[in-house]
Amino acid sequence: MGFTKNRIRSIDFKISQSSIELLAHEWKEHVKIIPPYPIDKFGGKGIVYTAGGITYVSCLWISINILRESGCILPVEIWHLGNEISLDIIKYFNKLNVQFRNFKEVCNVDKPGFHLKPLAILNSQFKEILYLDADNICFNNPSELFDMEGYQRTGTTFWPDYWFTDSKNPIWEIIGSDAYHLPEQESGQILINKENCWKELNLCMHFNQLGEYYYKFLYGDKDTFKFAWSALKTAYFMIEKSPSNCGTGLNDSFSGNTMIQYDDKNAVAFLHRNLLKWDITLLHERGWEGIKSFPNDNSLKEVYLQNVNGMMTVDFGGNVIYEETSPDIKNLENKCLDYLKIWRESYTYFKFYEYIHFIHKRNLQNSTQSIEV
Repeated sequence: MGFTKNRIRSIDFKISQSSIELLAHEWKEHVKIIPPYPIDKFGGKGIVYTAGGITYVSCLWISINILRESGCILPVEIWHLGNEISLDIIKYFNKLNVQFRNFKEVCNVDKPGFHLKPLAILNSQFKEILYLDADNICFNNPSELFDMEGYQRTGTTFWPDYWFTDSKNPIWEIIGSDAYHLPEQESGQILINKENCWKELNLCMHFNQLGEYYYKFLYGDKDTFKFAWSALKTAYFMIEKSPSNCGTGLNDSFSGNTMIQYDDKNAVAFLHRNLLKWDITLLHERGWEGIKSFPNDNSLKEVYLQNVNGMMTVDFGGNVIYEETSPDIKNLENKCLDYLKIWRESYTYFKFYEYIHFIHKRNLQNSTQSIEV
């Protein structure tokens, strides 16, 4: 699988016509047995994360603290798998008014993976959900996103990625679509009303449960939401403005580490720090120094994935707008680093490191064993 500079996500995987037809038949048959939306099971609005382990719990601590500092009072669920979370972590996060939920308490899940994202959304107590990756930072109070006209009209809001799916990708024939011109979906944030799109969400889950097949030509859960909606010919609202690329360095030596996503008014909504995670960020290190964006026209636009000192980064080429980050974004990064310092200086942080170490070593012998250090 490759991400080309012309923004096409290409694959070299070959699949037979009979396999394409079988996968298409299977999802169509699956849709027929999806039960109706359970009207009395879900209610209200909330925010859902999935997280576990040092990397994503470190990111989660910062993301939720910034969320609460923005004035957001929506309830939060954090889904984890088995012993990815310790009792110490649950107690430490209590002050943020969150609820931890274990996948194993609601369904039979035996391994981590991309399928956990739609599974968390499906099983969340909320009817309307803003799903956030743990490494995603809200620029403002995200509660207002539920009021966007596009979301109110369709019950679904997706955000675009840098890339486009190759027209030769078998997914197009499998779902019966030729919308090659639409950007891929970046699933670090998703806004969903489950009552409006219950079948679509269950079909998305189906795609991910068959990841041993679909992940050969799809990039994990990325786009499986959009492709499920497209397969059922269901309308969704895609944010129009392309994501910007936030990072360090000047024009000719730029290293992007964060996707900036926007709302329907082209205002900054999220900074998805998907390449430089907070767990490996140094306390003096600033990652949000400059922003590269593409103009909304048909001029040349290129995206480069590159390895800089052992880390993956992104750079833009072609017709690019470069600017220094605003004081508000710089101030936001300072707040994130303050919370990172608090986290690393806490006794819980060191206890969790110890806990994860023992869990990992023991799980090499027994994948179902759970301990409390």
